[in-house]
Amino acid sequence: MKLVFASAFALVAGYSVYASQKKVEMSDLAMANVEALAQNESGEKYTKLTGQCPDPISYKRWVSCKRGGKEECYPSDC
Repeated sequence: MKLVFASAFALVAGYSVYASQKKVEMSDLAMANVEALAQNESGEKYTKLTGQCPDPISYKRWVSCKRGGKEECYPSDC
């Protein structure tokens, strides 16, 4: 009798959890954001060119990016 009661309880609890779940839908704005973020993941790589900045900031390096290559690149100046 205990086994039947425990099985019935587990069945009711499982169905309650299943029935309470809602399908998650993204808004149009959220989908637009996802698409915008995914555009930069096309696999396009760059050739990175670097050089020493002039005095008084010679401790820094400038970076220039040219399309085509094998690495990611983020340009910066002195």
